[in-house]
Amino acid sequence: MDGGSWLICADGEWPSESIWQPLVDQADVIIACDGALQQCLDRAVQPNIVIGDMDSVDEARFDECSDAVQWIRIEEQENSDLSKAIEHAARHAPKNLDVIGVEGGAFGHQMAPFFALYDAPASTVIHMNKSRMMCVKNASLAFTSIEIGSTVSLFAIGPASGVTLTGCAWPLNQERLEPGTRGLNNRTTEPTIEIKVDDGAVLVCIEPAHSGPLGK
Repeated sequence: MDGGSWLICADGEWPSESIWQPLVDQADVIIACDGALQQCLDRAVQPNIVIGDMDSVDEARFDECSDAVQWIRIEEQENSDLSKAIEHAARHAPKNLDVIGVEGGAFGHQMAPFFALYDAPASTVIHMNKSRMMCVKNASLAFTSIEIGSTVSLFAIGPASGVTLTGCAWPLNQERLEPGTRGLNNRTTEPTIEIKVDDGAVLVCIEPAHSGPLGK
């Protein structure tokens, strides 16, 4: 299926049900990354696709899967199962691509999903218990329905020029950001913020005062 809303379930800790359940309900396609199949089935979530090298799949639970599930085995180890899932979804030009299950475990495994956003579709959002993460790369994106007073942090992946931020207490206007903490802990003053990056990529972390999926 091309277009539509896609949800990738990774094999880390899932956020609260108030966050993941609406994402499941709105998803047209659900991808489970390898070992995340068990987490999906434990929550009565039926994936459409299971992707990865299948080294963490519990074969004893295959009977619980829909007959229509698509199994995509990718043996190469250079990229994580999440990166493989993002790459597969990107080929289908999703309107929205949401990701859950990235928290907990080894710190390197927690960091890797954020950098996977660099090559992900622009609509990709990683949902965690207390924050949302996305990447603005050579583009302009607006985020809506954000509670005023939410925290917004920007982290440049390499030098980023022409960075403009509106809707926050400390706006930016055609600024240059280097990797560092200059963009840490801004505050929203409007329910809609817009971020533009002329050249480069910036990770955006939004920590809303409410729970549930971030408006896009």
